[in-house]
Amino acid sequence: MSQVLSAVGEATGLKPEDQVIAQGMLQGAKSKASAYCLAICETVTPELRHLLTTHLNDALAGQERLSKLAQSRGWYKAAAEPLELVKQAVKQAQPVLQ
Repeated sequence: MSQVLSAVGEATGLKPEDQVIAQGMLQGAKSKASAYCLAICETVTPELRHLLTTHLNDALAGQERLSKLAQSRGWYKAAAEPLELVKQAVKQAQPVLQ
């Protein structure tokens, strides 16, 4: 992944910020957990259900660690008020809009 990000940075002259990388990783972690949930719901074999549940728990634990990191750095405010979330989004969009 870091090689891809380095190549993108070299090609565009931009370096992805840690916050952007963390947000992408959070989105990936959410998608991974959702995929495991769907697979568990569709599985009829108890052994496979158990295996997928184990993987789901691991995915959720990883997402929780990443979420706590992002929150501690001020990159993610899961419990923020809607108005605060809008203000944060506008602030983050300013460089792009200028």
